[in-house]
Amino acid sequence: MNDLIVDNPGRRRMLLDAPFQENENALTPFRHTLGAVWSNRWLASITAVVVFALVIGAGLILNRTHYAEALLEVQPAHANFGQANQQNAEPAPPDTNTVDTEVEILRSPAVAQAVVTKLKLTDDPEFGAPAKPDLLHRALGALVGTPAPQPVSQSDVMPRAVAAVRSNSRIRRIGLTYMVQVGFVASTTQKAETIANMIVAAYLQVKLDRKFEAVKRANDDLGVTLAGLRDQALGAQSKLEAYETQNGLLAANRVTLAEGELASLNEKLADAQADSAEKLAAMAAAQQQQQSGAADNTLGVLRQREAETSATLAQLQTQFGPEYPAVKKVQAELQDIRDEVQSESGRVLAALNAQARAAEKKEAAILASRNAVEQTIQTNNQARVGLLPLQQAADSARTIYETYLQRASEVTAQRGLQQVDASLESKAVPGMDSIFSSLSVIALVGAVLALLCSVVVVMLREMWTPRIKSLADVRRETGMPVVGLLPDAAPSTRGNAPAAYVTDNPLTIVAEAFRSLGAFLAMSPQRGMEKIITVTSAVPGEGKTLTSICLAKTLAAQGTRVLLVDCDLRHPSTPTFFARPQYSLSDVIQAGIPSERAMTQDVKSGIWFLAGARDRDIPTFLFSDHRLDALLANLSEQFDHIIIDTPPVLGFADARIMAAKAGRVLLLIRWNKTPASVARAAMEVLRLCNARVTGVVLNRVDVQQQAVYGFADGSDYYHHYGSAYKLT
Repeated sequence: MNDLIVDNPGRRRMLLDAPFQENENALTPFRHTLGAVWSNRWLASITAVVVFALVIGAGLILNRTHYAEALLEVQPAHANFGQANQQNAEPAPPDTNTVDTEVEILRSPAVAQAVVTKLKLTDDPEFGAPAKPDLLHRALGALVGTPAPQPVSQSDVMPRAVAAVRSNSRIRRIGLTYMVQVGFVASTTQKAETIANMIVAAYLQVKLDRKFEAVKRANDDLGVTLAGLRDQALGAQSKLEAYETQNGLLAANRVTLAEGELASLNEKLADAQADSAEKLAAMAAAQQQQQSGAADNTLGVLRQREAETSATLAQLQTQFGPEYPAVKKVQAELQDIRDEVQSESGRVLAALNAQARAAEKKEAAILASRNAVEQTIQTNNQARVGLLPLQQAADSARTIYETYLQRASEVTAQRGLQQVDASLESKAVPGMDSIFSSLSVIALVGAVLALLCSVVVVMLREMWTPRIKSLADVRRETGMPVVGLLPDAAPSTRGNAPAAYVTDNPLTIVAEAFRSLGAFLAMSPQRGMEKIITVTSAVPGEGKTLTSICLAKTLAAQGTRVLLVDCDLRHPSTPTFFARPQYSLSDVIQAGIPSERAMTQDVKSGIWFLAGARDRDIPTFLFSDHRLDALLANLSEQFDHIIIDTPPVLGFADARIMAAKAGRVLLLIRWNKTPASVARAAMEVLRLCNARVTGVVLNRVDVQQQAVYGFADGSDYYHHYGSAYKLT
């Protein structure tokens, strides 16, 4: 403020036009918020009380809950026992969809119903059983006329208990892991732990039951399938055997034996043919020998004996004659030898002939056997063409049947080895309880929420209708500097003698603020129309009249002649502070009454006063009369300062006319009351009127609260030097 009061007018104008920089620090937003709350302390207090009461009421009405949580791990899924082509491979890890599916199974009504059944929660009033109303609820019901609760049927108890278990369950997957948190909220910690553990146990039991059911279903399906496959295999085998019987087919080993027998017969046939040929050759040789006289060993001996005997006989006949007894003896011996030769030749030929015939018969028999075996093999090969599909069908049916039979044996063996695809990682442990579990916590939460809500409501109100609170706000909204910052006087001083307060209490901060404003106006040029100072505001109730009177008293106390003119014809307030004159401004202008007769002087303060009108008959174009300009020019020659109290500039043309006639205009803005938009509109009107606005005066500033706000204006000096001034 003191920077504006300088001797050099150019320096003063430069300082007024310089941009205002508000000094901010880290605590400035906090101080602004604190100041806004203090300014709206009644609204903040009411909001805090209402929110605190609502939180306390909700905490008393709602059930106090406790939380417990168990940890479950989803493991890889095991083999599907219903499929016959399963191999003993390691199970694949579960994917994201599988884990999410297990979470939904944990939340399913089946698991919840199993928990209700196991723990008999249908008998617990917390989960569906009708509870007897306590004294408080019965009293409230009697006061508001609430009918008595109807009894719950047994058919509705189970669904209600299942729904309660599901609604109190807190089941979620931990990120993208295989871990699932199974939590439960109940009235007591022990109950929450028990039900959380039971949810896990029921889930594992449900999974195990489904495993057993799957194995049983697989057994049933495999049994039905095995019966059909067995019938198919037996039918295919029967068709195969019937075809073999019908076509006289040999088995594979018999075919091999037949082929081996055929090879053996071929070898025997070759041997028989060779033997027969040998026998025939021997018989032919014997016949030839018989004809040629050749013989074998036995016949050779006999032939040799015959030759020797014949030679002896010839010799004897020659010597002794035919009748010689020795000759006759030799002849008889020769005849015997010849008979023996003949007999031996016949026997040999007969033997050779018999051997030749036997060899021929053997050859014929072997040939017949070989032909029979060849025929059998040929017939079997022809029939085996139709046997191949039947054999393949029988083998396929038998293989499938044996595979399913083996799988059925495995399923039966593994029925007692079923495992659940999840495991309990940790049993339920108590978690963080509800905020309504403790009265002290309820009170603390209520207090915090009350404080936050009160601050939020106040800040919303401040944002909804921003008000002028600081020099920066004035400069931003109006583009004008603040030439005066007038503190709010104590309530006891807002009576009918404000001038007496200012003059009788010169050491107060209020009096000092008016002296600062008066000093600023006194240092300005005081020639001609510049002596006329119009005090106006945007809307009513901003303290124009009181400010005008106090400013006039302050200037008069400096030894200058001051005239106060009341131009607010519709709501004149100055007569309540001064004696009612005989004449007024309207009489001077319209009736030609001399201005000296219309003016009155306050003896104590020394200021002169000119009323606007004496009655309610308000002249319409009083301030547009050219005689007013002459009057003001005349009065400016008689007085050092002429202060004009006008109506609000928004809505009244009188204020705009007088603002245009004055040499200087002070726009009065009530601190933390006048909306920023209203101040901006008032300044725009004054600019359109070509009014010479000197600056803005912030009126009724609560310096203590302004110091709390922490704005860089005159209130900051009170924050540091407030002990040097008096508020009252």
